[in-house]
Amino acid sequence: MTSEEYIKLYQKYIDGKCNTEEVKQLFDYEDSFQLIDAQETTEDFALKTRISNRIEKEIATKRSFKLWYRYAAAAVVIVSIGVFLTLKQSKEISIEEPKLANGVTKPVAKKIDTTVTVLTLADGTMVPLDEIKSGVLSEDDGLEIRKVKNGELSYHTSGQLIGNNKSLNRISIPKGATYKLTLADGTKVWLNAASSLSYPSHFSGDERLVELTGEAYFEVAKNERMPFKVKVRNTEVRVLGTHFNVSSYAEDGPVRTVLLEGSVQLAYLGNQKLLKPGYQAVTEGNSSNIILQKANTLQALSWKNGYFLFKENSIVEVMNQIARWYKVKVVYEDGVEGKLFGGIYDKSKNLEELLKGLELTGLVKFKIEEGVSSEERRVIVMD
Repeated sequence: MTSEEYIKLYQKYIDGKCNTEEVKQLFDYEDSFQLIDAQETTEDFALKTRISNRIEKEIATKRSFKLWYRYAAAAVVIVSIGVFLTLKQSKEISIEEPKLANGVTKPVAKKIDTTVTVLTLADGTMVPLDEIKSGVLSEDDGLEIRKVKNGELSYHTSGQLIGNNKSLNRISIPKGATYKLTLADGTKVWLNAASSLSYPSHFSGDERLVELTGEAYFEVAKNERMPFKVKVRNTEVRVLGTHFNVSSYAEDGPVRTVLLEGSVQLAYLGNQKLLKPGYQAVTEGNSSNIILQKANTLQALSWKNGYFLFKENSIVEVMNQIARWYKVKVVYEDGVEGKLFGGIYDKSKNLEELLKGLELTGLVKFKIEEGVSSEERRVIVMD
């Protein structure tokens, strides 16, 4: 059973839909689930008991289920109100069939709302993708840009495009959203919230170079004659054809590149290293070293699959992700920054449910202050 299948089965169990064999399968597999460590200290057990008592009081009418805590100095929150989930892909957008007027090949936005996904074409045309129907957005000299029915963006070329292409497109993703993009070479890119990608409308020359801010997962189309390169801050990721995730949010600190399949070469401030599948490379601004570490690939891709996955993350790391997804500002009271958390939570649930689950650890409390708009909401983290 894969970890994804395990999470789906646990959601089914919470919903009361498991048969006897499935319940046995669920708890037989529990000890080998990769988020769970083998040892449980006395401190962990005491914390587990304390939180279980809180849960019984808070949700006495809910179906009972197992909670486990395996992190020293970290609280794992698994609450029946939607923490375990059915995995889903990036949020789809409801759209209509294309009804483009004759001769109209490029919709021009009158005013761009920064809360929506925006495509900026090489000539400066800004296209609010959330507001545009499916169909052809641009067609010029054998290059077609199309918004397909599931809300994704796709580039297609017909025939041979000649010349050194320096015309860049840029897609910008707001907080609280993700988006999938297929580049002209067939490379698939999933972009996380508050991210952007600059890329040529089609690739030419001896390399395929894109530039990323934020976070993205790449499935690169193989082309040995034209390496694919991702430039992110001072780090360059070079591949021929592979699957990897790059996270470069400034508020999170270092750039982290996690490799799932194939091989990746990292270049950073004059240093180079080769990354193997299942490992991550960490590059930081105050050192020219490239640090290689064993990676938790399930955690690295949790955002793409529609959930938060925390494992020994500080409250600041946790709240950075929450702030980007729920579009809130976070304020910390003294003494809370060093506390560690773990757990799984469905991103489709609302902010209040998530914060209530984190409060059940007894480590922190939260206060939500509403603003004039949703973008002005503040979450205060208290001891």
